[in-house]
Amino acid sequence: MSSAPDHIGYGPVSMSNAVTNETLTGDRVVTFSDANILRLDPGGSARDVTLPAEADCAGVVYEIINAANASENLVVKNDGGATVATINQNERAKVSCDGTSWTLLYVATIALT
Repeated sequence: MSSAPDHIGYGPVSMSNAVTNETLTGDRVVTFSDANILRLDPGGSARDVTLPAEADCAGVVYEIINAANASENLVVKNDGGATVATINQNERAKVSCDGTSWTLLYVATIALT
């Protein structure tokens, strides 16, 4: 699978891996083998989620869901360590890259079932 974004800007998407579901045991680095929707449970503690390098991600969009069962944050950072978004329990965020920087499009409260 190529690391280049597809024609609608969602990067490489495999229909067999449309959502990455994971309970974290430490900080997480997003890679191109991940789906563009990441449903992450911080696993009992706040965690950093580091996005891929901007130069490799023009047109890429990620939606990150905090599936925590308690008050645990996901702090989304660029590859330089700057905070792009903080996602609280039962929130989701969408981030987009233009090839030079990651931009927070929104954070929204959601109801997880």
